Amino acid sequence: MNIGAKLTLLLVVPIMLLMAVFGYIDDRRTRRALHSELVLEGRSVARTLQLAMEDYFRNRDLQDVRELVDNVTLYERILGVRVFNAAGGLIYQSASLADQPFVFGEVLGRVLREGVTDQSERKIGNRPTISFLAPLTSPAGARFGALQVLQLASFMDEEARTSRQSILLLTLVMALAITATVFLISYFSLSRPTQMLVRSFRQVGSGDLSARVPVASRDEFGRLAQEFNAMAERLAEAERTVLAEQDLRRRAEKAMRMSQRLASLGRLSAGLAHEIGTPLNIISGRVETLQRKMSMDEAAERNLQSILGQIDRIARTVHGMLDFARARAPQLQPVDLTRVLHSVIEFLDPRFERRGIDVRLELPESLPWISADRDQLSQVFLNLSLNAVEAMPEGGRLEIAVSLATRISPLRPHDSEAEYATVVFGDTGHGIAPDVLAQVFDPFFTTKDVGEGSGLGMSIAYGIVQEHGGWIDVASEVNRGTRVTVNLPVDSQPARGEGS
Repeated sequence: MNIGAKLTLLLVVPIMLLMAVFGYIDDRRTRRALHSELVLEGRSVARTLQLAMEDYFRNRDLQDVRELVDNVTLYERILGVRVFNAAGGLIYQSASLADQPFVFGEVLGRVLREGVTDQSERKIGNRPTISFLAPLTSPAGARFGALQVLQLASFMDEEARTSRQSILLLTLVMALAITATVFLISYFSLSRPTQMLVRSFRQVGSGDLSARVPVASRDEFGRLAQEFNAMAERLAEAERTVLAEQDLRRRAEKAMRMSQRLASLGRLSAGLAHEIGTPLNIISGRVETLQRKMSMDEAAERNLQSILGQIDRIARTVHGMLDFARARAPQLQPVDLTRVLHSVIEFLDPRFERRGIDVRLELPESLPWISADRDQLSQVFLNLSLNAVEAMPEGGRLEIAVSLATRISPLRPHDSEAEYATVVFGDTGHGIAPDVLAQVFDPFFTTKDVGEGSGLGMSIAYGIVQEHGGWIDVASEVNRGTRVTVNLPVDSQPARGEGS
């Protein structure tokens, strides 16, 4: 049972009980008032008839007595009239009493003897009546008869029934009015707000934390709606915080796995580079000796030159492996990112021109210096710029933008926000496929043709940036381009002491 029905019952039932009690009390009061009125009326009629009949009998005008009795009987509240002589014999009675025998003998005798008027309530047939027996006295004081007036009391029942019907009708009208009023009030003030709250609770319970309840009033439901909305907002904020922490934890775990993988591969690369480097130097020396001895043989010279080229390629790979394996700690000093980027762009400018690449450098008006290893940062920016060049073989645009941002490091998700210098390399090249994007920092992974790259550039860059306390983000769309963002921490303002 809903609240509206309960309120209706709680209001209607007591009111109906109250009206029933009121009706009972009113019925008793009405009956008493009608009875008193009836008695007074009966006494008045009996007294009037008594005086008139005493006058008629004194004049011996019995015909007038009969006419008077018949006229009085016509009154709707009078059942009939009887006239008795001094011996108690019936002289005349109304026609309405013809089939009703007289049963008041003892009372009649007492009235004739004592000369008092008797009032009693009797039933004549099935009809309740009030009987008035009055003596008829001559002017000399002698009683020569008696008069009985029978007054109907049944009209009191009719009046009481009409009153009860009026009270019942009034009760029903009040019950209907209260029911309709309570229904409307409960619907708009209770049921509808409750339904909205229940619906919103279900939505929140099913995981939809965007559910809100309109605050349409300032009553208890309005305050409840405000508290619910505040709770939903706190839950949504908690969910966002949890999701952010989960994302940061996933990124931190990914970075940790990357670091562990890079460390393992670094040790493997160092061993391989040492094992390959020594025999490679011997092979290179022997080939150079053969070149000198066979300088006159052009075919042999070409073959030996090709061998030296391949040895040089292997040497570069070994050198990259050693750079990757050494992972030396950065030599930190105040560095001006603007000067480092300008030097890298200036160094690669000929290559940009040959490829038809338009380079745009966006720098803020004031950029703080950071504590970093200039040479290592130059290597990072050089590798990223070369990757952009390789991604645009038919030319394009390379945008390099530097800005400051407040972020939380994915390597330290539980730390507070800190200020970072972000260097974004955005190209308009062929982009990176989604299934390849997750492997860009893996050592020896490359999408270039065989002989065009070792796959260590991005791994070395990631390691350098990580050693500086930062990280690299990569976003790419196939045939739309790639954005590589280098995030480097900004310390409290370092002293400017870069010697470059």
